[in-house]
Amino acid sequence: MARTVDTARASDAPAVRGVYLLTHPRSASNLFQTMMEKQPGYEKLGYKLFQASFAALGQLDKGRLSKWPEEERKALYDNFQTCFEKLEDELEDAKKNGNQVFVKEHAIFLAGPDKLFASLYPDDDPPAMVVRQRHEPPESVHTNPTSLPDSFMLSLQPIFQIRHPALMFPSMIRAMRDPDIRTPPFGSSAKVTLTLGHSRALYDWYLAHGGELTPRIIDADDIMNDRAAVRRLCIETGLDPDAVQYEWEEKHLEDPIQARFLSTISKSKGILPGLGSKGLNIETEKEKWKKEFGDKDGETLAGYVSDAMDDYNYMLSRRTRGE
Repeated sequence: MARTVDTARASDAPAVRGVYLLTHPRSASNLFQTMMEKQPGYEKLGYKLFQASFAALGQLDKGRLSKWPEEERKALYDNFQTCFEKLEDELEDAKKNGNQVFVKEHAIFLAGPDKLFASLYPDDDPPAMVVRQRHEPPESVHTNPTSLPDSFMLSLQPIFQIRHPALMFPSMIRAMRDPDIRTPPFGSSAKVTLTLGHSRALYDWYLAHGGELTPRIIDADDIMNDRAAVRRLCIETGLDPDAVQYEWEEKHLEDPIQARFLSTISKSKGILPGLGSKGLNIETEKEKWKKEFGDKDGETLAGYVSDAMDDYNYMLSRRTRGE
């Protein structure tokens, strides 16, 4: 739990300037983002930290970050800082245009290289990465579990999107097996990403430090099947419930990595049926995973899913409902 003294509070942060959709890989977040594309007065920004975090994840097997040559470690840190500064630039541009922002990012990608590596090497002690907003005083207190400044995190309305781990995690493994991704599906990156711990820790931080800025949660099942829940979420977060779209045109993506991760939404014209978690049984799914990935990897995947269920159920019980 983050400290509760001498910390930034929502009252100390700039006025809320938009929505922060905090997601997890394969949580159907691209569906929700597409549904919100027509929100009036919002500029859509997505995956601004993806490139830096994905680069760090791909190098986890190089070992403890403290043992890296300083120039290589600095390159990772600088990459993350540069991506954050580009995000700041786009936020400023939106403000100049008189718009708010709808920013989407996977919660895990808000962690800088030092935090990502610490997930795999908890006994390591590399130099801490400090990310600050422009004109932010150096004495600013940092309490949140990400690498981004408290003042930044408190300047956007957080929406956490979750999905049943038995749907998210195997989908992530399948994507990582794609030849264009070239990531060992059950390697170090899986150990770091196949968890909802990042989302839960950040959600709890908002509860402790957000003041009147209440974090909201939406589950993928409700996005697909409960329009009343989506409408209520919009009302709770300042979005226009009447601007939600449920039909759209197919998209062709040139980038092979984007095409793989966005394959379902880019080929659809609306919400596809049968993608929810109703009736899902983990033991039954485990047998399917063992056939698909092999006995050892199927058991490993089932372990990740089981370990994530406590965090998932915790957040699920606090989600926005339609009733």
